[in-house]
Amino acid sequence: MNYKKQVGVVGGGMIGISLCALLTGNGVQTILYARSRLPEKRAAYRGIFRGLETKGLLRREERIRCESYFRVTDSYRELEHVEIVLESGPEDIEAKREIYGSLYRSCPKLQAVASTTSSIPSLELAQCSRMPDKVLVAHPFYPPHLIPCVEVVPNQGTSQGALQAVVELLEYLKRETAIIRKDAPGFIANRLQYALLREAVHIVEEGIAEPEEVDRVLKYSFIPRYTSIGLFEHFDNCGLDLAGNICDRLYPELSNADSTQDLIRARCTKGEYGVESGRGIYSWDERKTEELRERAEKPYLESFSWRLPKDMCGPGSV
Repeated sequence: MNYKKQVGVVGGGMIGISLCALLTGNGVQTILYARSRLPEKRAAYRGIFRGLETKGLLRREERIRCESYFRVTDSYRELEHVEIVLESGPEDIEAKREIYGSLYRSCPKLQAVASTTSSIPSLELAQCSRMPDKVLVAHPFYPPHLIPCVEVVPNQGTSQGALQAVVELLEYLKRETAIIRKDAPGFIANRLQYALLREAVHIVEEGIAEPEEVDRVLKYSFIPRYTSIGLFEHFDNCGLDLAGNICDRLYPELSNADSTQDLIRARCTKGEYGVESGRGIYSWDERKTEELRERAEKPYLESFSWRLPKDMCGPGSV
């Protein structure tokens, strides 16, 4: 089965480039729109494939076939035949408004525009567009060419056709789609992740444990469990009566911070942002950073599975 629709990606940042790799790696004809530095975008895209080739996940001839499905442009006019756009522009509503206006004028066949935003509500995006029935959110996790989950967030104005078009594309790409019923900040994953971060910071600030011990407990206790079963499945298995008793005892002791805690705020004030600055909670050099990235990718590489194209994309196809 081949995917017949052309897909556009708007935004040449890390998410956009990774999405292009995912799409073309599955034989989807893809056009990336970027405002500038097109050679850098091509190089970043090819870098993803060369990394996968180095790891033995695809062969050189497969990489070349995948790359034949990719084109990059700085003109919206070249998106005139795309039917779905994955929008990965700046996290700014005025920037989104400009993008959606350009798509409205340039893409007569457009069925859906799915934003990768992690912070702007789906309805707010729709309201800044002249095609509100086609707008929704499809929030991936970095890097989306490896991590399978995508949170899909329609709003009350999203047409069933737009939602279906996006879900069909994601399912073709073998993504695990989670349909969000209510357009709430953080959707699902970030609400869970930041609740865990808030309590982890609280543990350190209260002197209960050092960051290294918090991370050690996470890596070697319950986190691996949740790669094969869900949270609610686990507590059903344990017994909700036991869980309820622990909730009553533990909840009053947990953090109720409603803003960034001092452990993080103080480091940001000093310019200690983490890997990018060489220091955050931990100290980072090039070797440690590369080793961290390899460990972060490892579980996803083990389940890597694409519908690699069998043929080159013909001339003029994209």
